Amino acid sequence: MKQPYLGKKVLELRKAKGLTQSELVEKCDITIRTLQRIESGEVTPRAYTIKAIFEVLDYDFYDSSKTKTSESVRVINHVLYRLEQVYKYIIDLFNLKINTMKKLKILSIPVILVCIVLITVSYNANAQRRIQKQLIGTWQVCNPDSTVANNLYNDSDIARYKIITKETFMVSDFAPERKIVLNSFWGTYTVEKGVYTEFIQYTTPQYRNVFGVMNSFKIEIKKDFMFIKGVNNDLDEIWKKVKN
Repeated sequence: MKQPYLGKKVLELRKAKGLTQSELVEKCDITIRTLQRIESGEVTPRAYTIKAIFEVLDYDFYDSSKTKTSESVRVINHVLYRLEQVYKYIIDLFNLKINTMKKLKILSIPVILVCIVLITVSYNANAQRRIQKQLIGTWQVCNPDSTVANNLYNDSDIARYKIITKETFMVSDFAPERKIVLNSFWGTYTVEKGVYTEFIQYTTPQYRNVFGVMNSFKIEIKKDFMFIKGVNNDLDEIWKKVKN
């Protein structure tokens, strides 16, 4: 027992006995100053001093300590017992000589769950690869209401092309009648859960102010057409594949 709990216990027991400090120190053969310092928690007394105090107060300190130790042992034993029961249950579960069908049903549940997870992961991975394979090629914007000309140049004489490879993409705007390239940018991309995200690595300041450095689109590919709907912006466009 350590301070300050020790001092509080001495004070509690002394008052319960109806003893004053003077009466207690007289019976214990210690000074009143020592008792005061013990009760206030200022010092931890020697073993023989506390033993003398507890004997006068009829409190068996050692039995109390043993009780606490026994309680700890009881808790540990209870935990070990539970672990043993779990171990026996697992061993018995794999003993198919008894209650075979019931145990097979229980054992089949985690196997089925693992299979479902593996199938789902495999399906999603195949879907991602399928979309990426469909993306590779050259595409041209084909919906007039979303042409870049309306957004940037106020000119209808604009054609936008996107070239997508396995890991990168490049977008270029042409003015066919004038036979010039107006602007272009390129970067990397990812496809996850039906969302196509572009990470633009290089572009002109004019494009950066309009499109930023990253754009995400919900993507749907039907035959030679790619429908994209902006997640973080209103860049909804329809593209037609013109070359693989």
